[in-house]
Amino acid sequence: MRILKTILGCLTFLVLSLQLSAQATTKPAPPPPPNYYFVDYMKATPGHAGDYVRLERGVWKDIHKARIKKGGSETAWYFLEMRMPSGASTEYDYVTVTVVSGWGGIDSLYNSWGGVFGGLTKEQLKHVDSTEMFRTLVRTEIYTDVDAIFKNPPGSVPPPKFWFFNYMDVPDGKWDDYVKMEKEIARPMHQEQCKNGHRAGWGLYSLAFPSGAEMKYEAVTIDFFDKWSDVAADDWMAMFKKVHPTKKIDDVNKTIEAARTLGRQEVRVLLDYAQ
Repeated sequence: MRILKTILGCLTFLVLSLQLSAQATTKPAPPPPPNYYFVDYMKATPGHAGDYVRLERGVWKDIHKARIKKGGSETAWYFLEMRMPSGASTEYDYVTVTVVSGWGGIDSLYNSWGGVFGGLTKEQLKHVDSTEMFRTLVRTEIYTDVDAIFKNPPGSVPPPKFWFFNYMDVPDGKWDDYVKMEKEIARPMHQEQCKNGHRAGWGLYSLAFPSGAEMKYEAVTIDFFDKWSDVAADDWMAMFKKVHPTKKIDDVNKTIEAARTLGRQEVRVLLDYAQ
């Protein structure tokens, strides 16, 4: 019996040793590559907004779906209409967001259009060629992830309908202070709203291109809502006291204002998507 116990003890020690050795030699999985977001700002040709919307939803959406299904760099596409501000004097009326995976996805997206167009029918190419008749591409910006939270995992349910964009000007040399403010003060508030069901998500994104002194903002935050009523559903002061019970609102406001200047806000409504 003593010999059996000794053998079992040795086997147990051997198994534990092998497990510890495997844990020590197993390398942690690398983090997923960051997402990059091509944001294209579009101005519809006067009198042709309906034609443009039909073109995006009936032709370009299928093109993006095919690219995503192919498994290349593109992972999602969104088509949004400007809700506020709006009118003839606005710089753009619609926005498309094309998501690619990793730094290499930026170059891959630019270089893959030839192959996409080569697979279209003559009728499809005719519609694609008509795009310039119905809208003007005002400009393109590229953003990347900094932080985000969502009530449901992206892609698991239809995307949120209402997107509130907040463009932020960050003082020189204060980027780390700004990100810290968003993560420690703003994020917990948004997370509480996700828990109570009044918010679909929140994201913080940094502007990758273009850059330079002429740019009036370096970051954008997006507040996502499924329903318009959710936007004003919470008592913000009550929620602030719950989330930050030891903080004073005046001190927090000073911290926020020192970290960034809110340049402008826009409300956009999701018209269609592919993911």
